[in-house]
Amino acid sequence: MLQNGGLTTKPAKTRAIAKNVPKERGLLRRRTNELNAIRGIFHQINATSDLRSVLDAIVLTTAKAMRADSASIYLLDTPTQNLVLKATTGLYPSSVDHAYLKMGQGLTGWAAQHNQIVSVRDAWNDERFYMIPNTRERPFKSLMAVPLISQDRVIGAINIQTHRLHTWSDGEIEFATLISDVVAGALERAILFEKTEHKMRELSAVAEVSRAVLAPAYLDETLRVVAEMAVRAVNSRRCELMLLDENDNAYITRAVYDQRADVPNEPAWPVSSPPFLSLERLSEPVLVSDARIKMQPLHAAWAADAGLAALVCLPLTVHDRTIGIMNVWSDLAVDFSQAQVELCTTLANQIALAIENAHLIGNAAIVREMNHRVKNNLQNIVMLLQLQMSDDRKVSAKEVLQESINRIMSVAAVHDALAQDGFRLVDVKDVITRVVSLVHANMTRPDQRLEVSVTGDEIRLSSRAATAVALCANELVQNAMEHAFVDRVEGRITVDLHRGEADMTLEVRDNGRGSLAGSVQSPSLGLSIVETLVREDLQGTFQLRRTTRGSAARIVAPMNFS
Repeated sequence: MLQNGGLTTKPAKTRAIAKNVPKERGLLRRRTNELNAIRGIFHQINATSDLRSVLDAIVLTTAKAMRADSASIYLLDTPTQNLVLKATTGLYPSSVDHAYLKMGQGLTGWAAQHNQIVSVRDAWNDERFYMIPNTRERPFKSLMAVPLISQDRVIGAINIQTHRLHTWSDGEIEFATLISDVVAGALERAILFEKTEHKMRELSAVAEVSRAVLAPAYLDETLRVVAEMAVRAVNSRRCELMLLDENDNAYITRAVYDQRADVPNEPAWPVSSPPFLSLERLSEPVLVSDARIKMQPLHAAWAADAGLAALVCLPLTVHDRTIGIMNVWSDLAVDFSQAQVELCTTLANQIALAIENAHLIGNAAIVREMNHRVKNNLQNIVMLLQLQMSDDRKVSAKEVLQESINRIMSVAAVHDALAQDGFRLVDVKDVITRVVSLVHANMTRPDQRLEVSVTGDEIRLSSRAATAVALCANELVQNAMEHAFVDRVEGRITVDLHRGEADMTLEVRDNGRGSLAGSVQSPSLGLSIVETLVREDLQGTFQLRRTTRGSAARIVAPMNFS
């Protein structure tokens, strides 16, 4: 120690040591922070097997330790060789799982392809730079990208970005490399675990669809369940199943599942003018990143109002024939991954089998139902012929045959209505109109001008009840035409059908001779048939009134007969 004017002067070596103390302390703090960051990453990796949680922990810890404005991890999708964004702290969260770089594209893609660290102060002026759309990457200026390598294989890359221009120090590059070395192996194991779980979910979804295919359930319910499975399996927002309507020559919504409520059904897809593609060539999935700008106005407006953007459209094909389409929608303007498309294709194939299975079951049921109804109708005809055989009237063979034909045609009218309505309930008024027209055409004498009309309510009944009502109408109209206008050249017959709260009424009125024809000692064959049908098949009541102004036959039957 030297003294000069009472002051003590430190040697040069001592001054140098004192000068380096703050620097060493700063380095120690940085190393401590880095070690704490690595320790935190290890803790998160050991605490959970969920890949998403691990990735989020890595980018958050890395950004904080390096005082960066953004840290992002891209993982390699092997089939497509795309680096897909899987976690980020500074880019749009909605771009996760959707934004991607091709291998070699941009600074991050270059780092992964060449297995080299990239550290650039001014990224925008680097010829390798590529800005990924819809990620909010524009504010960032400096970038460092480090490849993620496990067992000599690139599995992705991690990049760090700052808003300010920043020169990356050797220590920062070393720390980023250390993070890469630490997390790469753990990430690969987590990726493998997630793929296994994802495959299990896919297989479970396919198995559920297969069970729905084989289950003898209603088709609409099966399709709705399948639509929900598709949405959950590929993590989309909406699935719409549209089947071909041959009458309209268009694909019409049959089942839909949407995670958002109150969204109307998708507009029909006409086969001759589809929204954006030729359905004749729809033999493979069609992918559209933003349907709102690539579809015709009607469908584009619907997609915009529904908040939907990306679409994968898949054909539902059976025996080389497209019977429908499956539309899977996302609310983001992004591309579906190959894995998602492959799963959707598998589900579409299963759905086509479900539809085919439902049609086969339905056809078998129709055959059984048809056999049952034909048998019943033949029994009705046999019963009518047996009654006619017991009739002791002196009539010609021609008249007997004509009455039999009218009765058989009444049964046939019900059968024809059933065939047209697909074996649902029968519109009785429509059937009676057909029956009355046949009777009027077959029984009106050349010299007569008879007006016959059918009025009243539309009533839908089962086949058995409809057959009974049609036969009753036939007999009553036939009876009126045969007896009410014997000596008259003109007249009017009105058939009125009325539906009450608990019963129905069929009334046949004429303005013929009525009571002027004299008293009837015994009912005619036709009236006997009516009484039998009303009592045994309709479980109702029958009444015939005759006045000087004509006759009125009235049938009242409950609506709950089968």
